[in-house]
Amino acid sequence: MRVGQTYFKNTDFIYYAIQEGAIDLSAELVTAHPPALGEMLLRGEVDVAPISSIIYGQHPEELVLLPDFSISAFGETGSILLFSDDLASLGDLEGKKVALPGTSATSSVLLDILLREKEIGAEFVHHPEPDLRVMLRGSDAALLIGDHALAARGRGERVLADLGEEWRRLTGLRMVYALWAVRRRFAEARPEEVDGLYEKLSASRRYAYDHFLEVAAALATRLGISAEAMAWHLSRLDYSLGTENRAGLGGYFALASKYELAANPRLEFFKLCSRSRLG
Repeated sequence: MRVGQTYFKNTDFIYYAIQEGAIDLSAELVTAHPPALGEMLLRGEVDVAPISSIIYGQHPEELVLLPDFSISAFGETGSILLFSDDLASLGDLEGKKVALPGTSATSSVLLDILLREKEIGAEFVHHPEPDLRVMLRGSDAALLIGDHALAARGRGERVLADLGEEWRRLTGLRMVYALWAVRRRFAEARPEEVDGLYEKLSASRRYAYDHFLEVAAALATRLGISAEAMAWHLSRLDYSLGTENRAGLGGYFALASKYELAANPRLEFFKLCSRSRLG
């Protein structure tokens, strides 16, 4: 089994016990950013991976979701940030250029939705690398996510908006940024391995919460920010996919579908320890 993991420290929270050898996972770990992992999953280069939520909305027929795993939040996270040297609010983006990084898919669509709902017209400029200073050379604002957003904020770069908070204000819903998805064909052919992976990831998640401050400090050191900043960031995240998170995901897909950015799919989960695994 080939299992995806991202470069971002907020995903390392789930994998920390596995990375440190506290939990043994008999699988090949493949590291890439969430949009790239989604593409690899669709090409059959990995079997299970945390992917940008929007990719599931664009390819629901090829994927099923691992139950109860996501990266979600209600409001601000400090890691989905729009930066600008001069602008003060989303309304100031009217007629302006906004740089989007290749590391982001869900959040890029989220920004598009927010601006459309507010009837703000902006031009998006795509950059393969999340280098804020390069992105802002030819644009009025720039989106960074994950480690790059946390690091830029830690350096004192000027934040225009936290997109999670903007989504909360607009909809009153939680926002689901990433989902753990399984290739449908793999789930059908090798369900016992998916069951086993679910148990290992669940145990690793429990370990991270049981050792929260230790894990936060270790991840902060890897990134080069304070342990307090990392602990605050991780405390804002919800790694489950319960009723409220599913409602937020449904709201996101509904608006993405409204603007023809993705489908509005029925969420289909891998069924654990069941005769009928897909449903």
